[in-house]
Amino acid sequence: MNHLPLDLRNHNFPINDTPPDTLLHTLNNWHHHPETQPAFLQLLKTNEQLDLARTRAEQLQRKYNHLVVLGIGGSSLGGNMLVTTLTNPPRRVTFYENICPQQLESLYHHDWNQTAVLAISKSGSTPETLAQLLTLHAHLGHTLPERLTVITENPTSALGTMARHWNVPIIPHAPVGGRFSVLSVTGLLPAAFAGVDIQTLLKGATDMAARCLLPDPTANPALIQAMAQATLTNQGRNMSILFTYGSRLTTIATWFRQLWAESLGKTDNQGRKHGLTPVEAQGVVDQHSQLQLYLDGPEDKQFTLLFDPTLVQQGAIIPHEFAFLPAASPLAGRSIGELFTAEYLGTRDALLNRQQPLREFRLKATDPGALGALIVQLEMETTLVAACFGIPPFDQPAVEEGKINTRRRLESTAPGTLMEENA
Repeated sequence: MNHLPLDLRNHNFPINDTPPDTLLHTLNNWHHHPETQPAFLQLLKTNEQLDLARTRAEQLQRKYNHLVVLGIGGSSLGGNMLVTTLTNPPRRVTFYENICPQQLESLYHHDWNQTAVLAISKSGSTPETLAQLLTLHAHLGHTLPERLTVITENPTSALGTMARHWNVPIIPHAPVGGRFSVLSVTGLLPAAFAGVDIQTLLKGATDMAARCLLPDPTANPALIQAMAQATLTNQGRNMSILFTYGSRLTTIATWFRQLWAESLGKTDNQGRKHGLTPVEAQGVVDQHSQLQLYLDGPEDKQFTLLFDPTLVQQGAIIPHEFAFLPAASPLAGRSIGELFTAEYLGTRDALLNRQQPLREFRLKATDPGALGALIVQLEMETTLVAACFGIPPFDQPAVEEGKINTRRRLESTAPGTLMEENA
């Protein structure tokens, strides 16, 4: 669509006539006291993050044609989403998000003459990122510091100490949680290096932010969606299925999964447990693995379909050679993109026929403004659903337990003996 960067269609959501008092109170408070708005909205009020990302990206581009990003969770998922969605292959940015030894082995075999490294850890003590960086330094030695940039909020942390020891640049991590940091330098720097128009991305985000602060559900897409999703959850639909149609859109679902799960999986002050389990599904592949469950299984799900409408015009034309065969006849003369689109529409219609709660986003993968708008809407939806549940969206206390146990395991065993101890 030309007049809106985002084409949003909603279907059969059970919406209350008026928004809950909790949401109105939250929005009115943000309107009258802008300083209380979420940190991810505060970032959009200045050009600081844009300037940091653009300046460092231009410096790196003068010497390197490839960027390796070391990080995990919010330090990586947002940037990977921006690069994957908004750039065409071959990408000039590679993200190492895991420490599986088999996956990480490829890290050590790049053409390092043309490759820069960006290490990101908000706390500066993330063990996965430190392990990635230390093993890479063991392979590259003194040549690593000349190509390394670090992003952390704590220059005295382990990562900050290593950066200062090697005399490499430290860019301050924005004062925002990792999963909400995609529109900070954390996500913008890799995107700018890859050639994304980050100014247009932020313009779309800023415009959507203004809409998402309105206390009117007919004008505020995040408000009406938060109301719908909270209502559906209270009706027992506590699984949120994000079905992406378009290979460049899949990392949006991966980013959203962390945003939704870590923000909403909480226990409130009365000891009640909340949360909507996010599930990734990829069209058309998962029509052949998950759709049976969605259509005939328990009615505990709500659905979001994300589709790139430009795909209908793309792909090879299917020959007429075997058009006389009943199974091949409907395909003859059509593009692969037409078949892909028909599969999307067919799946949507099947879900609607079963009266499953469903919404659609139609997003051009080449439109940075539209993606910026979608990011802010999803972030605001998350924040407002948390307000409905009476839980804080910006912490993740339960995650710390796993981190503490990991450290205890490492500190209580000698190298090479970890699996020898009694479980």
